[in-house]
Amino acid sequence: MSAKKTLLIVGVLVLAVGLIPRLADTVRALSPEQETASPGVTIPYPGRLSKEAGQAVADGRYDFTFALYNVATGGQPLWTETQAGVAVKNGTFFTSLGSKEGIPPAVLEEDNLWLEVGVRGPGETEFTLLNPRQRLAPSAPSAPTAGSSCPHDHFGESWTGEDFWGLALFNISGLADTKGILASSKSGPGVYGVSETDYGGYFSSSNDHLDLGLGGDIGRINAADSGDSQLWLSSNADIVLKLDNDGGEDHTLRVKNSGGTDVCTIDESGNLNCTGSKSALVKTADHGRRLLYAVESPEVWFEDLGSASLSDGEATVVFDPIFAQTVNLKTEYHVFVTPLCREPVLLFVTDKGTTGFTVRGVTLDGQPSSCSFDYRIVAKRLGYEDRRLEKPEGER
Repeated sequence: MSAKKTLLIVGVLVLAVGLIPRLADTVRALSPEQETASPGVTIPYPGRLSKEAGQAVADGRYDFTFALYNVATGGQPLWTETQAGVAVKNGTFFTSLGSKEGIPPAVLEEDNLWLEVGVRGPGETEFTLLNPRQRLAPSAPSAPTAGSSCPHDHFGESWTGEDFWGLALFNISGLADTKGILASSKSGPGVYGVSETDYGGYFSSSNDHLDLGLGGDIGRINAADSGDSQLWLSSNADIVLKLDNDGGEDHTLRVKNSGGTDVCTIDESGNLNCTGSKSALVKTADHGRRLLYAVESPEVWFEDLGSASLSDGEATVVFDPIFAQTVNLKTEYHVFVTPLCREPVLLFVTDKGTTGFTVRGVTLDGQPSSCSFDYRIVAKRLGYEDRRLEKPEGER
């Protein structure tokens, strides 16, 4: 990416008079796991990267450098930070200045501020500085004190920001039928977003824990009120459900029916409990897809199957060493044998140890047999030896 071939087009950055104290008041303490940025102020920053001819740059992850100056050219930066791997799609991106290195409030009190941006595309080694620097324009809103709300209700008004490529940065209204965002303090959605061509709402943060927070006692996401509404979770990579983000008590993923009863649960240990059948959906050559059901047991068993042959009437079968580490062979286990012969043979297990078992076989006239046989071993899963017909969690 060269300076001649790339332009940066961004939204107007506005610093409201008296805004800095309120921004500082809203800085939230993060857990050690979440804390990636130093203390300070952050400023939302939407933008677009395009080539000189106006086409959007290729989708991908781009690196940016940001610096604030109190002069349009030259001078020493008052604040800098580097952000790696910012997602750019169709040329557009969104980030927050100060998300890696918080902007000191004193810097934003300067009368004149200019933002200098550098960008490095995928596979590039050097940053390209984009000229000229951008002026951060101050504005003078009403003067509520720090931590207070605006004294006006603004019902019926519509506030629309700069329109970038068909995207209004914000639209706030008290009318329920207004497209964009509806803010409500008493009834109806607190934030309502509608788009005819893209997502109705989009939330992004440079901290991978903080794209969207649900602050209620029960974090809930509902589909529409219509009876046939569906809720989709779509991703271009993994979908991760983390049951216990703070590392506290054990918790459970629950699937409930319309009556509120658990029909399937998975706890933090990976224990799966469902009230219905467990089946595999299998495609057949002549009969379409059919369900094959899992065999259930009052206890937790693992099994292994195989074949062996008698030599002079005897055979010792050694356990598969990997299978042996999944079960407890010091407790009672079961061995079932089936002869594979053209003549009647008597098979019997004479010894069961922790490494294998011994099978002997004779013909009906008592002679040692050289017959082959199939075997099936059933042993208790290691760590679950005492489980038998337990009651579900919460039931007595």
